[in-house]
Amino acid sequence: FAHVFVCAFIIFKTYCFKKNFCTCSYHVNRDTLFSYHKASEEFLHRLMSLYVSSHYKNTPNDLQLLSDSPAHRVFVLLGPIPPEAASTLPEILCVLQVCLEGSIARSSVMKALSQGRRAAGDLIPWTISQQFADHGFAGLSGARVVRIATHPDFQGQGYGSRALRALQDYYEGKMADLSEGEGEGEETDGENRKESVTEGEGLLNETIVPRASLPPLLSKLSERRAEQLDYLGVSYGLTAQLHRFWKRAGYCMVYLRQTTNDLTGEHSCIMLKALSTSTADVGWLQDYAKDFRLRFLSLLSYQFSQFPPTLALSIVHQQQKHVDKKKKKTPLGAAAAADKHTAALLTVDELSSVLSPYDLKRIDLYSRNMADYHLITDLLPWMARLYFTDRVGFTLSAVQAAILLALGLQHKRMEDLEAALDLPVSQVMGLFNRIVRKFSQFLKALKEEAVAMTMPDVAAAVGDDSETHAMMSSDTLNKELDIAASDVLKEQSKMREELVNSDLSQYA
Repeated sequence: FAHVFVCAFIIFKTYCFKKNFCTCSYHVNRDTLFSYHKASEEFLHRLMSLYVSSHYKNTPNDLQLLSDSPAHRVFVLLGPIPPEAASTLPEILCVLQVCLEGSIARSSVMKALSQGRRAAGDLIPWTISQQFADHGFAGLSGARVVRIATHPDFQGQGYGSRALRALQDYYEGKMADLSEGEGEGEETDGENRKESVTEGEGLLNETIVPRASLPPLLSKLSERRAEQLDYLGVSYGLTAQLHRFWKRAGYCMVYLRQTTNDLTGEHSCIMLKALSTSTADVGWLQDYAKDFRLRFLSLLSYQFSQFPPTLALSIVHQQQKHVDKKKKKTPLGAAAAADKHTAALLTVDELSSVLSPYDLKRIDLYSRNMADYHLITDLLPWMARLYFTDRVGFTLSAVQAAILLALGLQHKRMEDLEAALDLPVSQVMGLFNRIVRKFSQFLKALKEEAVAMTMPDVAAAVGDDSETHAMMSSDTLNKELDIAASDVLKEQSKMREELVNSDLSQYA
């Protein structure tokens, strides 16, 4: 019976997830959450249980931050409520805690950074402004996802991704707005805190009782007006699993700390996602991502050389489909320069300035299996950077790209790739030879195209008149034949004269 019950429960969860009607996103009113009401205390207990079960570090300060910080917001994804248990609290499938950041004056940012200091809070604005030397970014408004926690029994079923999509739809105004009234656009901390404190009572001897006239604990996102934001962001310790989750959600990495965290040994990173309702030019995210990619490629041989090739490749090939390529007038400075997103292919002049004829010969020899790969090891960094900056006219498979990145940018050995990619060395060598073969074919085609451009076009020189071209060819041929015939006749006449005047007595 127990097995039947478990199977039925799993089928019910899967059915609800696929039907997409069993969950709903709500905003949590923190005044009511900390009102010492019985239902609120139970809900708070469940919420903090999710925090503890999903994160390695939890302190009492987290609870105080959740209660008192005016910039923090709490959103939950709740499961269905059975009809027979309508009076009970629904199960929390996922909880999101976000912090509103940004809207910092440009003058304040310039003054603080020039003095080598930064104010507390506003993690993403201060970090990005410092890393890109762009003082205009801090003026944008954003929300940083401080925590996202999914119920342990429902992890891996897409509820975290669904909660993020609901959060994005909410801040992009896709939820139904209020038709009347002002709505709860901001927290109302303190407005409803009407506590019955008798005269003479103080904080030490007051009696804590549930407050009266409290707003609802949960309100649908369609019943609340969202703040005007330009982006959503997140900061976390980089792991392959977390990066895959946030990348799949459409977030783009723009910052990766070069030193590791003393506690976790992970590199902190920042990922951003521009909102469609932003009043700024969304091209700034493309510019940041492009600049970060170039810097990351250079740092792969230094601090990030120990990254697994698959993780490094995932960071390099981060998708930017969420970025709108339409340009508008931007308030940003350094990052919003000219459009540089389309890289030009390699030219012959650039090739000649980087590679010598001997280098091209070595590449050709290895591509034909006539040399050892050590002969071209010094060329691998150039080849890898050329490919990952989109300067070549071909593509590689994911495994081939990981091999090229590991050998050319991370300076790993063939033996290291056997464990990193779970492939035998012989197969890695075979895939690497195919990579070099594609480079050799591309470089040969580039040289041949350059030579073809220098050759004169006979058809263009004589024009498009085919009859004139035929007549000119015929006249030229007849003239050449006449000259050749005249030379032959002269030679024959000379030989005849020599024969007549010669002494024939010797033949008698």
